[in-house]
Amino acid sequence: MYGMINKFISTTVINRYGQSAWDEIKTSLGDYESTFLEVQPYSDEVTFGIVGASVEHLNVDLAVFLRQMGEDWVKETSQGSYKEMYSLVSGGAFEFISNLNNMHQVISAQLEELVPPSFLCEKNDDGSITIHYHSSRDGLEPFVEGLLMGVCEHFNQPAIISTVKLRDENNPFSTFRIDFK
Repeated sequence: MYGMINKFISTTVINRYGQSAWDEIKTSLGDYESTFLEVQPYSDEVTFGIVGASVEHLNVDLAVFLRQMGEDWVKETSQGSYKEMYSLVSGGAFEFISNLNNMHQVISAQLEELVPPSFLCEKNDDGSITIHYHSSRDGLEPFVEGLLMGVCEHFNQPAIISTVKLRDENNPFSTFRIDFK
């Protein structure tokens, strides 16, 4: 993953658990923060190591922390470096999620080693959305749940996100459902 993700982990810890919690985690990891370049790729093991150290120190469930990171990612990027991409969408959560593959393609032009996930969205007759998510990385479904929740919140569309099916040896993608309140 890219350095921006590694640096972002601290944002979630600080926003939700406080600066002192992050300072303790950072100390346990060594002074890594100054060494990560946002647009440089790093091995996934580095990122998962930082997440692992964070959940261990915070004594929080991994899935909970990943959901929090997903929600926080949307909050931060929609107000920061990717603000313009969010503002290009006028149709709400469905339109935004439907265009994630296009957005990742644009970003891939700048980040050549990016290995983005893919999303296939369907609008259901009852107004809900079904999302099929595929990634070369395992275990990030809670992060995606958080992202989906964050996108719905960003577009002021309160929703319940549920996991319909997880990827396995017979199914190449995980499926989520968004039910709007």
